[in-house]
Amino acid sequence: MDYHDIETSLLSGFFRDRQVFTIALNEGFHAELVATPAARRLVKCLFDLYGRGTAVDDVAVRAYLDDHGLLSPEMVRYLAAVTQRTPPGAGQVVGYLDLLKAREAREMLTRVHEDLGTFLHKGGDRPQDIVQVSSDAVGRLLEIQKRRIRKREAPIGQAFGELIEYAENVEPAAQLGFSIRPFDRLNEILSGLRRGFYYALAGAPRRGKTNFALELATYVAANHRVPVLYYTWEQTRRVLSARLMARQTGLNPTWILSGADTDGRSVAPRLRAAQGEMGRYAPFLYLVEAGRRHTLDRVRVHAYNLMQEFETSDIVIFFDYLQKIPLNEYVDDQRARTDFISTALSEMSLELNCPIFAISPLDKEGCRLDERPADEDEEFSVYNRPTMHHSMGSGDLEYDLDVAMVLAKDWKASYDLSQLLESRARSEGTDPAAMPRVDIVNLFVDKNRDAPETAAYIVQYAFFVTLNKFLEVDYKLEKEYRPDFHGFAKTQEIYAYLREGGYIPTREVAPKS
Repeated sequence: MDYHDIETSLLSGFFRDRQVFTIALNEGFHAELVATPAARRLVKCLFDLYGRGTAVDDVAVRAYLDDHGLLSPEMVRYLAAVTQRTPPGAGQVVGYLDLLKAREAREMLTRVHEDLGTFLHKGGDRPQDIVQVSSDAVGRLLEIQKRRIRKREAPIGQAFGELIEYAENVEPAAQLGFSIRPFDRLNEILSGLRRGFYYALAGAPRRGKTNFALELATYVAANHRVPVLYYTWEQTRRVLSARLMARQTGLNPTWILSGADTDGRSVAPRLRAAQGEMGRYAPFLYLVEAGRRHTLDRVRVHAYNLMQEFETSDIVIFFDYLQKIPLNEYVDDQRARTDFISTALSEMSLELNCPIFAISPLDKEGCRLDERPADEDEEFSVYNRPTMHHSMGSGDLEYDLDVAMVLAKDWKASYDLSQLLESRARSEGTDPAAMPRVDIVNLFVDKNRDAPETAAYIVQYAFFVTLNKFLEVDYKLEKEYRPDFHGFAKTQEIYAYLREGGYIPTREVAPKS
């Protein structure tokens, strides 16, 4: 392995891109990691220039080296080699730093070995000599451990200062994470998608887990213009893109995929008309068709490269779904495998300081609980539903999570709404078959670390099954599960909200003569 090339490539990245230099510092880079004297002098130069806020280019670097008497012919040749090198991506930088740290650790360990061998061969047997040599060895071993730590650690006083400075400058109404409006109620419950938090969404088949996560991804991308990675092991990029366009246009996704509706008319004009609105998030959302090669190491590299490309330290990552994320080594036991992946996602959210959002399917018992209750008493039970413990292969999943959410169909509310839609259609002379298929789905926020105070922990959504679209309609209060609760008034409110929004087709009835 040519460490000289690695050092030159790293310095080329530091020279051209401050974001790469910042990432390297956060990953524990220090001048002693490079071996050649010219490289160390150039690193010191970059530290000083970036520290002053000076623009770093060939002229500034040469002037700095010349002022400090360091612009020797050797340095001129080395600087030319650095500037001619193709700079690495941020993901490569992290990999290179790991290699340099491993080399440094081996060299330090070799010196410990040599010192111990020298002492033993000298035959020293005085107690004070043994204490001194062993103390030196222990100190060097601890130093090796310290330098191998990925992140630079700071005393708690720095964190206190950062919190005070933030409180002095932040707007009073600011939330903690990335906004997911227009899901206002969920945005309030979660205080946005927070950096360093690990989220999971569980649910039975056909409850819209993928569509819900896609909506969240588009809202973050549109509201904040930060890169959002969406990895899918379930659907193709083309299919998910059609779902997003269906949500915007109101067209059936199968029409979009085929290019025409059931009457053979082209859907291109309506797609083109919606392109501007979709353009609010399209440049920032990346849908990745994932496979066996997309391990979390590869995802991490992709994330670093995108942050470098957008010159930001912010990114949001979605996984659809958790149990299909490949591991570097095969694990036969499903529960152990899920625990390994979940722990790795939790660590990644902290390492990248970004929201990680994973989807999880339910096991057979969880799916059974989401089916229509067997009798009237169970129908009104808040507890007769799936939880995160019913996730497929779940062991310690809920303990890793910062936020655990479960989607479950509200059978009674869905039935009441379907009956109201049919009766209103008949009374207005509209074909009931033209009414959209709408499920009322409850989102249970079962775990919410450092949660703000909110009106409820359950949010209701109208899920338009054909359009793959969610509309947030209200909170679901616990009193609504009581047998004596009459939900007709609330069903009428939901109907009025959907009709006012233009989501329910209507037909004007001619006045009587």
